[in-house]
Amino acid sequence: MKIPWYWLLGLGLMIFTTVLLCALQTSLWFSIFGHFPPPMFWLVILVYISVTRPLWEATLVVYLLSAACAPFTAFPVEAWLVYCLLLMLLLNVIRERAFWGGPTYFMLMVGVASLSAPILFWATSRLFDKNPVFLPAVFAWLISACLTTVFSLPLYRLYHWYDIIAAQDAGAEGRVGPR
Repeated sequence: MKIPWYWLLGLGLMIFTTVLLCALQTSLWFSIFGHFPPPMFWLVILVYISVTRPLWEATLVVYLLSAACAPFTAFPVEAWLVYCLLLMLLLNVIRERAFWGGPTYFMLMVGVASLSAPILFWATSRLFDKNPVFLPAVFAWLISACLTTVFSLPLYRLYHWYDIIAAQDAGAEGRVGPR
């Protein structure tokens, strides 16, 4: 089997960028902005992969993203993996029902994922965590969802550029969607 080196390069760039953004989200953000809620940078790549890739590739990347982002959270690793897979499946179900290419659809999906992520987090916390989330911080989650949606457009451009470097077809978001 021939190894697609450019595909591995694009995947490596995306994972590396996600690790840097997770480090920014969990440490540097609080040093600069105090207790103001940070955007969920890791969610943007999860949405990008879920929207622009076939299911097998999205599942592989979600496993890699879960392994890369798990050290940045106190959430149990198995719960984090289930949480990310549930988000990916939710986005795939929506993509199969309604799809159009481009940054507007991507920002809409980031908004949907940002608003549904806290609910899924609460549910997986109840199922897997020894100390589950009891009272969710709704205001902080809403601010975080809004910031994530705002930061998604520049990150969309960056990840799209990674696809061009990785020799993915330029219209990668057009090769998946409703069948």
